[in-house]
Amino acid sequence: MKGLPHDWLLEGLEKSCQTLVHVLNGVTQEQAQSIKDGADGWSVLEIMCHLRDYQAIFVMRVQRLLDEVRPRFEIYNEAARLAMVVENDYAGQNLAAVLADYCATRRRLIERLSALSEEQWTRAGVFADGDEMDVAMPVVHTILHDADHTEQIARILRQ
Repeated sequence: MKGLPHDWLLEGLEKSCQTLVHVLNGVTQEQAQSIKDGADGWSVLEIMCHLRDYQAIFVMRVQRLLDEVRPRFEIYNEAARLAMVVENDYAGQNLAAVLADYCATRRRLIERLSALSEEQWTRAGVFADGDEMDVAMPVVHTILHDADHTEQIARILRQ
């Protein structure tokens, strides 16, 4: 993802986290468990757990890009995503704890990325389908993923 200033990416990570915290401000545990995106949709809590778990995947990808020579990454499919919901008991978790973990992981990611050299930002890996990825790609993916699900949470809280 050449051409994106790194400070913009870091600011985007910070702002997307802050926006999510603002959207969730005042949401109770009961609301987080009961307000859903449609009859068969995820609850606010399940969405937040998904954001936390996928952020961990993005962080792991960044770390592997920095530690390994051209690491190969699997693409997470629908079955893997749905398995996380059950395996990590999304519906039974505590919203405040999930949000705190998400924010702490985000702070560590920003600190880690802030210390990278120009060369480190260009480190590359490859997906199983052959698409290439550098360090900026999971950062951009994280920001966009946050935006998508933050909009989803805000929309269903308004209903």
